[in-house]
Amino acid sequence: MDAPRVLVIDDEEIARISCQRVLKREGIQVTLASSGRAGLETLMREPHDLVLVDLKMPEMDGVEVARRIQHFDPNIVVIIITGYATIESAVAVMKEGAYDYLPKPFTPDELLIVVRRGLEKKRLDQESRALREEKEAMERNFVTMVTHQLRSPLAAIFQYIEVLLSNIGGELSEVQREMLERARERLDGLLQLINDWLDMSRIQAGEILHRLRPVELSSCVDAAMAGVELAAREKGVQIVTKLPHDLPRVNADIDTFREVLSNIISNAIKYNHPGGSVTITAREQPEWVVVDVSDTGPGVDEKEIPFIFEQFYRSKAKDIRKMEGTGLGLAIAQRIMRAHGGKIEVRSQLGHGSTFSIFLNRAVAETTS
Repeated sequence: MDAPRVLVIDDEEIARISCQRVLKREGIQVTLASSGRAGLETLMREPHDLVLVDLKMPEMDGVEVARRIQHFDPNIVVIIITGYATIESAVAVMKEGAYDYLPKPFTPDELLIVVRRGLEKKRLDQESRALREEKEAMERNFVTMVTHQLRSPLAAIFQYIEVLLSNIGGELSEVQREMLERARERLDGLLQLINDWLDMSRIQAGEILHRLRPVELSSCVDAAMAGVELAAREKGVQIVTKLPHDLPRVNADIDTFREVLSNIISNAIKYNHPGGSVTITAREQPEWVVVDVSDTGPGVDEKEIPFIFEQFYRSKAKDIRKMEGTGLGLAIAQRIMRAHGGKIEVRSQLGHGSTFSIFLNRAVAETTS
């Protein structure tokens, strides 16, 4: 393993040399810089794990150096050396990204303690990043495996069952038909779970961000409504849409935002009482355009609200748990909205229905030449 690399930035030569002697005895590679600017130039040329920087220096102080290092590479651990060890100065440098501070005068042992602690943080951060990258790679491989190894054969089986139920292979007895219909229902639920998980795995914030365009909110709502009207009629749920005519346009990726709207409205129908209603309204806030989807369903227990956007979470309520569902729909919707730079919030009370509020950024006003 390569020796850790530490950069010492201090305008006092004796301070630089003292740090170098102590740290070299620990097998640490040490680079010295006499000013903040010289230190930043060194970091541009050579990667370092940790930087010790004096708080009070001419031209550029330690706070500014910490700020620039944080902007350049937030993975570098910054420790401030200060002869002004007050709470105020410590808080100031921590806000600019510094990990710790070392008050002057300090002993060799005090220097080693704070540097070892900083290098340990660096090591743990690197391990954490490596684990995240490994997890992301596993998720990508999982998507490929699910797509080719599970979904395709299951879809083929589903088609075979459909063929049998259509009597192409011969007349079915009542018992045979009932068994096949149950199998189709279970298989359809499994395919929905796979499709939801694929959606969850494929949503990339960066990709959605590049597809954001100014769109009319009403057209997105109309498109979502087209896919849920049949379910509403079958359950006898009335959908009421009340959108102001003068709403500003919003920044959205039409396809994924329509998926969010469809999911929220479908849930409002699915978990509603027969003969209930769903009301879709919109309102303006200084930074947002908000779509509210309110239902007359059983509502959500206040204790469950913090968890309903988690993957695979299903309500504990008996009336809701008995309904088919993957527990991924709201998690997908929330992830899509966060990729839009927005969010979803919910207000609910048992016995009094729920309101899901979808927050979208206003579209930037177009300029005319």
